[in-house]
Amino acid sequence: MANRHAGIILICCFLLPAAGCAEGPLWRAGKYTPWVQNQWEQEEKIADTLFSRKRRISEMTQSAINAPIEDKQRVAESLDEFTERRHPLLLRLHAVKSMGQLNCPAAIESLKRLSSDNSADIRLAAIQAWQNMPADQAIPHLQKMLGSDTNIDVRLAATRALSNFSGQQAVAAISLALDDPDPALQVRATEALQKVTGEQLGRDVNAWQNYIASLRSAK
Repeated sequence: MANRHAGIILICCFLLPAAGCAEGPLWRAGKYTPWVQNQWEQEEKIADTLFSRKRRISEMTQSAINAPIEDKQRVAESLDEFTERRHPLLLRLHAVKSMGQLNCPAAIESLKRLSSDNSADIRLAAIQAWQNMPADQAIPHLQKMLGSDTNIDVRLAATRALSNFSGQQAVAAISLALDDPDPALQVRATEALQKVTGEQLGRDVNAWQNYIASLRSAK
């Protein structure tokens, strides 16, 4: 029981920064005063609700993976509701990632919108979901995020995600990172290009730039 309560306290510290763990040393010490016990019970209810809703999302998604397109559409639309800002971030992230398991128009439209969400965490989750989508849908949006997102972690994640696809479209998208002035992005690009092309040029940015130039001139 003690371990269970300790786990719930930790979860609630992340979910409810304005309450619970923010109450001061008495809360952190775990003193069993009446107001602490009452607050504990309330936060347990919130945590249980979060877990049950995440479980519901997972069950809905799994039931639709091999279902007809109409069922996928309905589930994707339900998942989209869970991505709204009124829901806790952890729940939103779970819904966004689950979108990637549903290859249907509704899921793709949701991911397009979520790829420009104000939250970098949501955009990162969208990148993870795009990796499971068809290349012709995923690559253009990952390329857009790589080229225009203002968060370096998002751009790095988009570059890595592009390495999960093959062909010239993926190579062209990754080359944007190769030409970026940020050294971290350049290194990530060399790693991604090596995976996509099979060429063994290491982390030599100039060598990869020459390789890309040779591909363009051969067209």
